[in-house]
Amino acid sequence: MSFEGLRNLATSVRIFQRNVQDRKWEPEAPYMKEVVKPGDICLHFGGSDGRHSYLLSKQIGPQGRVHVYEPSNYSYAIMSRLIRWHGLKNVTPHNAAIGAAEGEMILSVPKKMTGHLGRAYGVVTSRGGTASDEKLATGNKTEFIDQPTAVTSLDSLMQREKLPRVDFIRCDVEGAEIRFIEGGRNTLERDLPSLLIEIHPFSLERNFSSSGEAVRDYFLNLGYRMWQLNDDNSHMFESTQIDPKRRWKDYFLIHPKRGPGLPEGMFRKAFAN
Repeated sequence: MSFEGLRNLATSVRIFQRNVQDRKWEPEAPYMKEVVKPGDICLHFGGSDGRHSYLLSKQIGPQGRVHVYEPSNYSYAIMSRLIRWHGLKNVTPHNAAIGAAEGEMILSVPKKMTGHLGRAYGVVTSRGGTASDEKLATGNKTEFIDQPTAVTSLDSLMQREKLPRVDFIRCDVEGAEIRFIEGGRNTLERDLPSLLIEIHPFSLERNFSSSGEAVRDYFLNLGYRMWQLNDDNSHMFESTQIDPKRRWKDYFLIHPKRGPGLPEGMFRKAFAN
């Protein structure tokens, strides 16, 4: 096994232990249990090491399904290995990015020197830029490499995987949120799934000529309500403001259609009032 392969394996072992010990979850993760229920069909875009898919798998049970998409070859190798190790029979991994249409693109991926997964697993650009451009775009001093990657869209994958609906989407695509919307309007407007979406205003503006407000407004115009964590991550509150202090932040978006069927918790109570 190559040195890179050994690093990848060691990282997989560390993340596996973290998962089974139920630690180091992202602060918004515990709130997913108030949105996802047994039997749900879930999509996870920007799967990284699969931590959200691991939690979703437990929430949805054997009758539910998770399809998780990760474009970085390095992260995909770890994620797919962990899905096998954890025995997640209801999770299917895919090595692809999510965009506006089927095709291929260049992904700028941080070069892994330690084996640790960094904050950004890949930066997708619509400008055909180089990896060095993306280094400037993110303000990241890490060395980047260019990786060709397959691209699919939400509407396309729904047909290809023969999914009857989608109930929940976790979306963390490093600024390509507007491309996710462009390639998924039919599904989003038909199913009105609940979402946990990470919005990257800086990358949206620089790389995609868009904005966090454009992403937000698309969903608000469909009737969605929006929640986010406060500054110290101690509680969730309802607000339609894109946090101006953060380069990226996670937001829950839930449509009133979903309110009555949500699990017991703060979101269901909000729709009952």
